[in-house]
Amino acid sequence: MNKGWKNFLTSAVLVCAMSMAAVQVQAGSLLTLDPGESTIREFYLHDEFDSRTFGPMEAYLLIGTGDNETKLGDLTITLKPTVTKDFGAVLEYSLLGLAYPLGGKPEFITVKSAAPLTLTKTVKMSAAYGLVLAGVYIKNIDGDVLLPAQFSITFSWAVGK
Repeated sequence: MNKGWKNFLTSAVLVCAMSMAAVQVQAGSLLTLDPGESTIREFYLHDEFDSRTFGPMEAYLLIGTGDNETKLGDLTITLKPTVTKDFGAVLEYSLLGLAYPLGGKPEFITVKSAAPLTLTKTVKMSAAYGLVLAGVYIKNIDGDVLLPAQFSITFSWAVGK
């Protein structure tokens, strides 16, 4: 298969995957950011992730809108849990997603951590436009954790060069 068909097939698969995942995104979770902007969202997760129902998960679809003179730089995603738990309890959470700078290479986002630690992921973009689909879910709860678990997520898009 030549390079053109591979690029087309990869793009088509990514668009289909993002479209299917975007169905989970609610209207308040669709965000547009210009280079140099950032936003903070707070949300709650009520239980561990169940792969049969594909939830509970908090999903966000970001659309980066640069232009020919001001490109999108790196996107930094910071996820901070605010969880009340008893001694010895563990709450593991994950950030899962896909970043696609239009005209560039897609990058998968898979990062995990445990409360009360903050998770930070930086994605290289360097494009005029970009799409990012990100989901947060609780991977594992062990012990007594007061639910629902509160989280805050920050999306910060740098100005590109």
